[in-house]
Amino acid sequence: MSLIAVYASICKELNVPFRFPGKPGAYHPLIELTDADLLAKATVWAATTPEAVNQAFNINNGDLFRWEEMWPKIGRYFGLETAPPVQLPLVEVMRDKAPVWETLRERHGLQYGYEALSAWPFGDFVFSWDYDFLADGSKARRLGFHEYADTEQMFYRIFDQLRVEKVIP
Repeated sequence: MSLIAVYASICKELNVPFRFPGKPGAYHPLIELTDADLLAKATVWAATTPEAVNQAFNINNGDLFRWEEMWPKIGRYFGLETAPPVQLPLVEVMRDKAPVWETLRERHGLQYGYEALSAWPFGDFVFSWDYDFLADGSKARRLGFHEYADTEQMFYRIFDQLRVEKVIP
């Protein structure tokens, strides 16, 4: 999620703690995500596997996590101290951060302007899930799709790629 990388980069630039910005109850539930690369593989599998014809599937990474465990790890990746969660509506809190991003963009030769990367409404949505967020992916496994993605490694891979592509510093 590039919005986490942008948020972390701005926290680092402003020298503020990397706080989970979601609803108070959203830090603790079980969550699962779907890696885009995994979804692409599943799409090819579903399109080329006779048993999958005309079927609908839930595709997910195959592991579960809690933001309370993942957030500090992401903070460490970016070299940031974390602090207790505080509900921060990203749409409002990040509204005036374009100049900060432009400073980062100029300093590091980043490709994209703030507007292209600021998906703050999506962040507010994702960080508002104050309930377990799970989807049963066993149907695809029963029919032969056994790929999975480690969510923590997925985050690092995405962040690494964003750095290579000069999207984030």
